[in-house]
Amino acid sequence: MVDLIGELDGQLLDGLEFCAKAYALFEVLRTEPGGIERLRLRSGKDEKRLLDEILPICRYVQTYYRHGRYISVRWVNGSQSYDAELVQSGDYVTHGFYDQNAYLETTSAMHPNEHWTWKLLNQGKTAFAPEGIDAKRGTPLTSEPVVFTNAEHVLGFAPFVISSIRKKMDITYPENTSLVVQCHLNNLYVPSDWQSLVSEVERAVVATPFCEVLLIDSLTQRATPLALQAL
Repeated sequence: MVDLIGELDGQLLDGLEFCAKAYALFEVLRTEPGGIERLRLRSGKDEKRLLDEILPICRYVQTYYRHGRYISVRWVNGSQSYDAELVQSGDYVTHGFYDQNAYLETTSAMHPNEHWTWKLLNQGKTAFAPEGIDAKRGTPLTSEPVVFTNAEHVLGFAPFVISSIRKKMDITYPENTSLVVQCHLNNLYVPSDWQSLVSEVERAVVATPFCEVLLIDSLTQRATPLALQAL
């Protein structure tokens, strides 16, 4: 197969071109023998990098790329403390609204049982909320329906998002680093649920060393920047 991961690694690309190459990579990986299963389970290195790093970076670009703010991306496949370098240009940058050079770090927030739901779905079985997964050793993997009352599902999921942000806050990053948090939600969230989640996280975190923190719903791809103070 064409080494599309290699075409992205270390290459400074216009953000829209970066997105196009990332989507082309998704289609190539998907059509490979066993590709759909590897994507569902994140069992291959390329599949994991694509889903956990590259596509969230694409979502960031799609959120902020606009006339007057042109974003170029250099994704770096390595052990550095960030996932991508950004070079920005346009009048918004010239007039000081955004820095010319910035960095991106990505992370995921999910229930500890989320990977079992991927496995069940890959087997063609039904998977309900991750809270209803029974993965006891020596017994068949099963998923039972879970009943949530009011905002219980949101209040139960918020700590996973908060924890993922705080873990990243303990790491030293270059100046002008933004954090993208991809949320694998524990239920279908209507807009009011999503806003409640955003509010819960903002209330708990309050301030971070990041320029911004962008939450992404991995299912619907809705994205919301958190209103947080700078440390």
